[in-house]
Amino acid sequence: MTGDPEIERNVRRTVGIAALRRIRRIVDAENAAEADKRRWARRLSIIFLLAALLALACIMIR
Repeated sequence: MTGDPEIERNVRRTVGIAALRRIRRIVDAENAAEADKRRWARRLSIIFLLAALLALACIMIR
């Protein structure tokens, strides 16, 4: 390298910003996956609840 402190500082800054952006993308992807899991859990809970109510209604009618 040239040994120029200004260039080295700018390189470190650029590399640091790139690393932070990469981490941000990873975190955003993880948050989106967790939100997806919550949505599916809610949907499945509603389906199971409706199925249980329907089964209970069938038992009560007979």
